[in-house]
Amino acid sequence: MNKYFCLIRQFLTNKLLLSCTFILYLTLTTTAIATYKPPANPSRPRTPTGSNSSRTNECTGNQKTSLTALAPVGYMGQTVSLQPTFAWFVPNSPSRDIEFSLYEYGNGKPQKVEQTIIQSSPGIMTYSLANKKISLAVGQKYVWQVALLCNPNHPSEDLIVKAEIEVVAIPTELKKQLAQTKEFRKRSNLYAEQGFWYDAIAETLNNAANKASTFKLLAELSQLEKQEASREVTDPNSKQDLEQQASRLQEIINAER
Repeated sequence: MNKYFCLIRQFLTNKLLLSCTFILYLTLTTTAIATYKPPANPSRPRTPTGSNSSRTNECTGNQKTSLTALAPVGYMGQTVSLQPTFAWFVPNSPSRDIEFSLYEYGNGKPQKVEQTIIQSSPGIMTYSLANKKISLAVGQKYVWQVALLCNPNHPSEDLIVKAEIEVVAIPTELKKQLAQTKEFRKRSNLYAEQGFWYDAIAETLNNAANKASTFKLLAELSQLEKQEASREVTDPNSKQDLEQQASRLQEIINAER
């Protein structure tokens, strides 16, 4: 009889362990960080993008961890948000004024949409249009710029970074999927899988406790920019910008970990 009960207990224990393993597998697979897939046919930047920094001084920190846009520079990153979040990296330096500017492409030169001064802080910084009386338009393209004001008396010494963004209509299926979850990692996955860079990274930056998602997105973008640089054969300047962006993104990951 005791042998019989021992067999039953062993069977139940094994079954419980199997169930726990299965539940753990489901948890890991459903919360895994998705791979960022850029748009199939992204628009190309209309103006030079990336950073103007090629020097080393107290304002830039060092050449690799300089002011850097956390966004694609080889093509226009996309968003489905009318009030997106913009992100960049500031090197380790004393607090200075940063001028954030946003321009809309229209007829002729870009038209200013927003411009504001904020204080810099080392590391990743963000600026969101949420809760502001500004909404972007679907189908429009914009260029955003961050200038670290190194020397108020010599604007030519300002450290400047630029990137471009395109606002597109949200796909119906994606809208349905987003409505079913408020978990930041799942939402970031959904955006990343469909090529919406700005939305994917905004979700990860909203949860500072879990930097792994942000680092993975930046690592993937670094690799994509490096691949794009290897295919660039017509414009040496563009190739150099892409290589520089790829290198800086990886250095930022190393610095922030």
